[in-house]
Order: sequence, then C-alpha cells, then structure tokens
Amino acid sequence: MQAKAKKIIFIAVLIVGCIITGFISTDNKEKSLPMGSMLQSSQTAAVSKSAQTKTVRVQVSGAVLEPGIYDVPASCRVEEAIAAAGGLTENADSERVNLVRKVRDGMQIRVPVQKATRTSRTQRKKAQAKSGLGESAYKKYGSAKAGSGRNNSMMQNVRINSASAGELQQLPGIGPALAQRIVETRNSGRFTSAEDLLRVPGIGKAKLAKLRNYVEVD
Repeated sequence: MQAKAKKIIFIAVLIVGCIITGFISTDNKEKSLPMGSMLQSSQTAAVSKSAQTKTVRVQVSGAVLEPGIYDVPASCRVEEAIAAAGGLTENADSERVNLVRKVRDGMQIRVPVQKATRTSRTQRKKAQAKSGLGESAYKKYGSAKAGSGRNNSMMQNVRINSASAGELQQLPGIGPALAQRIVETRNSGRFTSAEDLLRVPGIGKAKLAKLRNYVEVD
C-alpha cells in the first residue's frame, strides 16, 4: 500500500515538473522573439540603406534637355534617369521608351524624337542641299524662296519691253541690279523674243529657262 502511494506521488511530482518546465520554455521564447524581430528589421534596414547609397553610371541622350553621363541610385528606373537629365523635350517620343525599366551600370538611355519631327528635319536638309544654301542661310531665306516659288505659279507675265525695274524684280531670280541691266539693254534695242534676254549681262541659258514662262514680248 505504501509502495503504491509512493508511486502515485512520484508520478504527480513528475507531471508538475513537466508543466513548470513548459511554462519556463514558453516564457523564454516570448522574451527572445522581440529581439529576433528587431535584429531582422535592423538587417533589412541596413540592406535598404546600402541599396540607396550604391550608384551606377548611365548615359542619357537623344530628346532630353541636358544629355550627358549621370550617377544615379542603383535602384532607380529609366524615368528617374531621364529626370536627372532635365526631362523630355517637346518632340520626344516617350512611347518608344520603357520608362519603368530598372537601370544598370553602363546603360545608355536614348530617347528618340517623334517621327513627324524627324521627317520634317529630313525634308529641310534635302531642300537645303537642293538650294545650295548653308544651314543658317537656308533658315533665313529658305522659306522666302519657297514662298516666291508659289507666287511665281500665280503671277502674271511681265512685259519685258515696257515693265519698270520694280516690275521686272517680280521675275524669279531678278534682283534690283539685274532689273536695271534689263532696262539699259532694251534702251539700246528692244527685245524681239525671250531669247534676247541673253544679251543682258548676268542672264545665261539656265536663268533664261527659269524666266521663259514668266515673260512676254510686247
């Protein structure tokens, strides 16, 4: 009977000991959990800060306000690199650039211009080459020459035997000096045909070909 009682007391003590040990273990875990969480947060913040301080070098060119080479955060995207270059110009074709793409070291970001702008620029260069004018001269006189060409198709023929020097200047390629020579030449002998304009110093066959459709012998 005593042996059985001792056995029951031993089992009860063992159970109580296990319960106490379980409480102690749970308490230790709860105490250690905030420390582990704080450590993980600290490591994450350190990695994030490192990513922000690291930079890469990229080249931004094309339709931006300030093309050049820039050092930008490694975590930034193309739109931020373009912003560092002053942003897009008015004729930039942003639809052909992936603005959300992440940048990488040594990357070249080229922003194209709109197709319509490229076409007009190409046409201007062709017209410039055809006119034989330099770029600055074409910008100054190109439009005026084009306009005079349109007016030539609508203007009335000029009577070369009776027109004044001012009226003669309406002819394509005829300036004040050449108009005065035409007047002086006809004073020494009237023009009987358009070919007689070859008598005027400064008018050759090429210029006569341009004048032929706009002159009339009276």
